Amino acid sequence: MKRILAILAFLGAFLSLYAQSTRVKFNVEVDPQSSWFKSDEVSVEPDGSIIHMHAGLNMDYYFTENYVFVLGVGINNLGGNLLYADSTEFSSKGETLLVEPNQSVKLNLQYIDIPIGLKLKTEEMGYATYFLQLGFNPMINLNAKATSEEASLDKADIKESIKTFCLGYHVGLGIEYNLGGSTSLIGGIRWSSGLTDVTDNDRANITLNSITLHLGVLF
Repeated sequence: MKRILAILAFLGAFLSLYAQSTRVKFNVEVDPQSSWFKSDEVSVEPDGSIIHMHAGLNMDYYFTENYVFVLGVGINNLGGNLLYADSTEFSSKGETLLVEPNQSVKLNLQYIDIPIGLKLKTEEMGYATYFLQLGFNPMINLNAKATSEEASLDKADIKESIKTFCLGYHVGLGIEYNLGGSTSLIGGIRWSSGLTDVTDNDRANITLNSITLHLGVLF
């Protein structure tokens, strides 16, 4: 995570030189978040949330002073706990791992996410500008680990049981506080909800939800 943050900070500082002469700005964000699953099948029930971090670099393209197109890239760590009423199989490096009935499994999923959307901003009031952001979250899975309460799974690699592509949407509210020139601090809150199934479990459609505390620096 430290390496990722260092790379994103360097890219943000470098790209901000380009942004000074255009309608483009960049922001680096580090966001703590709580995520959990939603299931449409009673045999697989959500069983609690987990806390993770998201780190990313976003490009803001200004159509006008108040309307902004947003495109980003980041590393998104998500997941949650699922309670399986029936025995369940996970694939791990060509092997089959079995979870007994009525066990809770903690899934830690890591994605590359490419958020895309629109930001609607108010006029600057004092040093502050408020915004509403709407958009979609295409994500590509990088890693998937599973741990069960009976230790039948202990950070097992279950990437084979997780779908490579995942799509969701987000809605957020925030504030930009100008520090001088083109540099601003960003704070806010964002709700994200999944639109597609994240696992290959045919018995249930399992999607991801999260609430994120948005923290960043705009260059």
